Amino acid sequence: MEARGARLDLAVNVAVAQPPAFVAEAIVREVPRLAAYPDPTAATETLAAELGVPAGCVLLTNGSAEAFTLVARLRPWREPLVVEPQFTEPAEALRHAGTPATAHLLDPATGWAVDGASVPAAADLVVVGNPTNPTSRLHPREQILRLVDTATTPDDRVLLVDEAFLDVSTDPAQTVVPDAACRTAGDRTILVTGSLTKTFGLAGLRAGYVVGPEREIDRLRRLQPHWSVNALALAAVLTVCTPRGRDFRDEQRARLRANASHLAATLRACGLHVPVDPDGPFVLAQHPRAASLREGLRATGIAVRRADTFWGLDDTWLRFAARDSGPVDELAAGIRQIEEEIR
Repeated sequence: MEARGARLDLAVNVAVAQPPAFVAEAIVREVPRLAAYPDPTAATETLAAELGVPAGCVLLTNGSAEAFTLVARLRPWREPLVVEPQFTEPAEALRHAGTPATAHLLDPATGWAVDGASVPAAADLVVVGNPTNPTSRLHPREQILRLVDTATTPDDRVLLVDEAFLDVSTDPAQTVVPDAACRTAGDRTILVTGSLTKTFGLAGLRAGYVVGPEREIDRLRRLQPHWSVNALALAAVLTVCTPRGRDFRDEQRARLRANASHLAATLRACGLHVPVDPDGPFVLAQHPRAASLREGLRATGIAVRRADTFWGLDDTWLRFAARDSGPVDELAAGIRQIEEEIR
């Protein structure tokens, strides 16, 4: 991990350094009941109500990583495709399932905009992030839905949309969760993955979900190991789906939006190329000597994310988490000092 041992972490996209007190307290209250096997029913129903979909359309998972693994095993995919650059886990899950995905590389000249017409019609599984990690590009809902247009896509097309960061994006209304849950005969299948770990500081607990048509959720559930989501994670799900949870999420969204704008402006002022105004809580930036810049920052205790592990990006790209102004100002000072040293 890029951030291990770092004094200042701008590599990991978790919004807060620790869970808010009301979530931590709910988790602690569950500890005396850990002798009982976890029952996800109440948490599933509560999350479904929060999302505005039927409970049968929701499957809680051990983080989004398990969701990607379940989808990869859902059927013997013929031609899976991942829209890139993209979070690496979906492609890894497909590779481990024995059905490696084709990479469909978006054009950086368009700001990595999704163009449904350019996606090969033969793809029976299409994976896209919204907003996309690492580009921080939010695709309009209508563009996402073109990927399942009945006039131009095969009958068995499944669209998997990773909305892990949508709740703190510039426009959460671009979600396709309602579309995923309300498919009718003849419609293509949409599955949406989401995460509660990023916004509420629960990456170590693992709490994610999949939304989709009931028949597909039933199939995913049959593939899932028993008791996959532990009792502490279920307590967290119940707690974030409350007025306090919604207020906290709204506060984080406002904070992260301001942070991302400030970070993008700061990086541009430091001479880095930021091609897309960030829609998510992170910024992708380019520097001709990004690798040296990252190493120099790491030597001072500042961690940033290398981006050459994402398909279509090389070692001139870095991703920065949208931290508060103090850490970002310290980052800027570090960048300027290192640029002086490597000239």
